[in-house]
Amino acid sequence: MIKRFSRKGKIAICVTLCVWLTTLTGFSQDSSFHAAPNSLRRPDRGEAPRYPTDLVIGALGRGEASEGAYAFARSVVSALVDGRRDAPAFADSASHITDYSFEKIGSLAPRTVRLGGGRIEPDGSVSFLTRFISLEESVSGELFIRWLDASESGSGAGRWIVDDISLENKRTLAEIREIYRFNFSPFERFF
Repeated sequence: MIKRFSRKGKIAICVTLCVWLTTLTGFSQDSSFHAAPNSLRRPDRGEAPRYPTDLVIGALGRGEASEGAYAFARSVVSALVDGRRDAPAFADSASHITDYSFEKIGSLAPRTVRLGGGRIEPDGSVSFLTRFISLEESVSGELFIRWLDASESGSGAGRWIVDDISLENKRTLAEIREIYRFNFSPFERFF
């Protein structure tokens, strides 16, 4: 049954709803509502941003590494996924490192790669945990890169080079889910 309201009744209902919504939300014309200060909303006191986390390798993202090191590491892993042996990232790498890496990653045919946990090693190199994921399998490992000064590199400027790549054997995704099902801190450095 539809009830018809008069014009005054409609206005009274609208006013009642507006007053009710105003009191419910706490907003009114004379309200002293203020937004939270920026210092509470954004990290600006030395806090690091939170990165997404991978079940096997842990926090994704730069970690302690510089932006240049992270960009170089991203170019290395993308070259590995794409199968580009002639990529500039591998120009100064030892051939056994390159052959081993491309063979291991090529047999996997990864669809995605995850890079994270950038850490500065005691010898000055930078390491990143990596995980190459295909439809049914995954390979985890660690990528080591090193900065060569202009005097060491033989060219006019310094550059990053691949120092080493350590990769585990392939595991099925079902096996990984079972291994890490109840272990909430599985990610450790491999070597």
